[in-house]
Amino acid sequence: MMNTYIVLSAWREALARIFDGFTAQDNVSPDWLVNPSTNRKLKLDKAYPEVNIAVRFIGLTARGQGRQSDLEVLENEERERARAELCRAHGVHLASIDPAEDCVKQMDGLLSVLARASRSMANSDRPAPEKAALMTALATARSRAEQLRSRLAHNPEQMLENLAAGWRDREANLAVELSAPAPAPGQAVAVVLTTGQRVRHTRFGEGVVTRIDGSGPEAMVAILFDAAQERTFRADLLADKVEVL
Repeated sequence: MMNTYIVLSAWREALARIFDGFTAQDNVSPDWLVNPSTNRKLKLDKAYPEVNIAVRFIGLTARGQGRQSDLEVLENEERERARAELCRAHGVHLASIDPAEDCVKQMDGLLSVLARASRSMANSDRPAPEKAALMTALATARSRAEQLRSRLAHNPEQMLENLAAGWRDREANLAVELSAPAPAPGQAVAVVLTTGQRVRHTRFGEGVVTRIDGSGPEAMVAILFDAAQERTFRADLLADKVEVL
């Protein structure tokens, strides 16, 4: 089984290629996306609002956490059902991608979502010029996804590694500098994070920086921890809690 970080990076690169040109949002929690059973907000990992498509990565429990109890499994399944039902009720086409499962089958699921979004767009009452442009963009996205599927089917491990390398290249110039409190009067500490770095958080332990959105103190830093799920932090709240390994 491939490293979780590599596979997740590969999927992020695949989505970036497929949806190139679309408005993309990360870690979205719309007001309507609230689990009715717990009254807690749920999250979408990616959203493409122009075409009402969203992506959720599932099964991201990392190594070291141990096997989930039957109750935890049921709770996770209930959350995913609630997420899917709420998205459906609000006209959002949700692609649930499990990076640990067969990548070709996961891409088939994404292709089905793109097909549904295309049918929905064709039947929408959007202005004709806007509809035509978005239908063309969706057709292009489907073509890109089909090409990636073909390559994944031919040599899945090599293609995932290539995609992960592409994501690292895409993120190579993104870094965020964290200004931590001085350990002694007059002495400042600057921690620079980049994607792919291993870090240690004071509470959550060791992990890998998987994504940095934005810059400066308001940048959002995503870390995939060895013993927990991926978590996202504001840079200015992370400065005194993380060190680079």
